[in-house]
This record gives sequence, C-alpha cells and structure tokens, in this order.
Amino acid sequence: RFFEKNIAAEEKAKTKRATRLNYVFGAIAVMSVAAVMGLTPLKTVQLGLVRVDNNSGYTDVVWADDKGKPPEQIDDEFWLSTYVRFRESYNFSSHDAEFGMVELMSYGETFTEYRNFQLSSKGYLEVLGTNRQIRTDINNINFLERKDREGTAQVRITKTVLDRNGTPDPQLAPVTWVATVTYDYKNPAKKAGDQWLNPRGFGVKAYTMTQEVGVSNGK
Repeated sequence: RFFEKNIAAEEKAKTKRATRLNYVFGAIAVMSVAAVMGLTPLKTVQLGLVRVDNNSGYTDVVWADDKGKPPEQIDDEFWLSTYVRFRESYNFSSHDAEFGMVELMSYGETFTEYRNFQLSSKGYLEVLGTNRQIRTDINNINFLERKDREGTAQVRITKTVLDRNGTPDPQLAPVTWVATVTYDYKNPAKKAGDQWLNPRGFGVKAYTMTQEVGVSNGK
C-alpha cells in the first residue's frame, strides 16, 4: 500500500507539472502569434469590376474606389494623363508650351514622330490655326504591364473640337481614341529648370493611337 501511495503522489505531481508547462507553452505561442501579426501588415482586398464597352468591345477594370491603389500607380496615372493631354490637346496660345512638354517627357524617337506630324500639313497648327481648339478628356487608364516603375498602359481619351470661344463644333462629333503608351522613369533633365517640370524623370518610349470604332459622342 505504501508503494501504491507513493506512485499515486508522484503521478499527481507529474500531472501538475505537465499542466503548468502547457500553460507556459500556450502563453508563448499566443505571444509569438501576436508578435508576427504586429510585424505583418494587414492585406486588403481591392474590389474591381471588368467593364466591357458594348459598341467597341474595349475592356477595362473599374475599381470600387481609389483608396486601395498604391501610391506608385497613382503617380503613373498622373504622368500618363498629363503626357497624353499635352500631346493630344491643342490651343494656339499654348501650343508652343505643349510642344515643349512633349519633347521634355519623350525619348528621342518618340518625340521625332510627334514633331514630324506637327510640322506636316496635317499638324494641328496647319489644320486648326487660331480659330479652333482640341479638348482632350481622359476616360480611364488600363495597365497592360507595370513593374519596377516602368510599363505599358492604354489611356482611353475623348477628343472634342472646339471653336475659338471654347464651344464644341456641332458639325464634328467627339471621337474616342486609345493611346498605348510605353514609359519609364529614366529620362533625366537635360538642362537647368527641366527637373521642375518633370521631377520624376518620366519618359515615353513608344506611343501609338487607335481610334475606337462604333463609339458615338465619345461614349
């Protein structure tokens, strides 16, 4: 009986020690998980909807809001929209400034194509002169590729011809275009003062325009 009593006491002590160890290890596990959660940023799910134009078949992604966009993407969208507006808009009084900004934000071959067009008989100055303008509205921007601060995007725009007073020409309907732009941020300033106009070194490597078919009134 003495043997059984000692064995029972010893087993009871082992059980108490095991229980205490379980509590200790459990507390350590909880603290470890809490530490990992504190170091790991919470991931958010950004809701988006693929939109298809019934007339042209053009597709793009519509996000629930812009809060989930990373700052780099917002930066890209700003410079892309700015470049396309400079390149596709026209006003006689600001044409020289727009021409200069396109040169500043383009690589050599891309600017040469633009310059040759503007200096030709089809250029804006020759065709529109001082009596007409072109207003360029950005509809949306869809990225085909985007990585390490360079990529290719489709910028969907609507161009409207205005008279010298800014009134849309009733004889010319707005036209929707898609500009495909390949860009990076490796275009350093070439002279003093340029960095104030293009501080990020944004540069367009390739630029093409395609008119959307089956779109009326720019929609």
